[in-house]
Amino acid sequence: MSLPLSDNGVSMVRGNKSLGVLATVAVVLLLYFGAPFFIPLLVSLIIAYALSPVVNAVSTLVRHRVIGAAVVMVAILGLFGLAVWAWADDAERLWMEAPQGAKTLSSSLQKYVKPGPFNEVKKAAADLESVAQTGKPVSSVAAPPPPASSTTQMSLVDFVVKGGKNVALAAAQVISVLFLVFFMLASGDLFKRKLLAIAADRNKKRFTMQVLEQIDDQVRRYLLVLLIANILVGIGTWIAFTLLGVNYAGMWGAVAAVMHTAPYFGPAIIAAASLVAAFVQFGEWSRALMVSGASILVAALIGQLFATWLASKQTEMNTTATFIGLLFFGWIWGLWGVLLAIPLLAIVKTVCEANEDWKAVAELLGR
Repeated sequence: MSLPLSDNGVSMVRGNKSLGVLATVAVVLLLYFGAPFFIPLLVSLIIAYALSPVVNAVSTLVRHRVIGAAVVMVAILGLFGLAVWAWADDAERLWMEAPQGAKTLSSSLQKYVKPGPFNEVKKAAADLESVAQTGKPVSSVAAPPPPASSTTQMSLVDFVVKGGKNVALAAAQVISVLFLVFFMLASGDLFKRKLLAIAADRNKKRFTMQVLEQIDDQVRRYLLVLLIANILVGIGTWIAFTLLGVNYAGMWGAVAAVMHTAPYFGPAIIAAASLVAAFVQFGEWSRALMVSGASILVAALIGQLFATWLASKQTEMNTTATFIGLLFFGWIWGLWGVLLAIPLLAIVKTVCEANEDWKAVAELLGR
């Protein structure tokens, strides 16, 4: 028979709950305001996880992990540069066709915004209301445009300065990610050995190694799912656009595969861009909507349904928790949060399973 809690016991329980709520709020605020630090760090960690098996294989040949990491990094950057060079001509042609396409799109949209009878009736009603209130009709003469001033020039300068700062910040973050990935790959399992050295007794050391191995397994499973889904989305988009007669179908497939790394956001961008490009090519909204719908269909079937299901199966998380995690981290970090949500949830689930006090969280995330 359980005894009732004393006033001190009740106060301690309430105090622990209050501390838990405050700690949760503090963690959320830390993640939100620490985004410039956490995002490059976590992106570098995920990329290092993905490339670590390749570096291990190369290191067996060159016998030095630093050289193996350098070879892999140079090869990845070389492949990226080769892909950019291979698609440069198609991208240049698209860029040259952009002004004519914008003019065609603008002229098509103007057909739907021409003033009609309803607009005339609305204008007449406004004139009658103005006469009733002021006794004077609304002047139909448009006011002369304000003269150009230094304010406009300053706003243009501010726009250029802010744009330059954003570009410089993005370049600095890309460089920092490249260096972090190289250092992580070159150090190998140094971080794991440091964690094991911190554990004093043998039981804690065994526990720490088990948790780290589970985290490695969970993250690599998710990256494998992501790679398979991106390849399938790229192939599906290429086939669908080829059957629909879209120009540069191969390039569209490659871009769709890369953009699909960002769930929901990437497919939405591809759908909008393909809608405009298809209308510029065919000059018919029906065919443009068909092309855009095909990209959405491929992304929905392969990317959202198949990939989300397979990711939840491989990481042993339920689909609802996965989607809620996407919403949460997307709210905190935007697009980067959507990219990092599932591997972070897998890590959190693994850590919570190894701690008795947090097993309820692991049960909530698990299947």
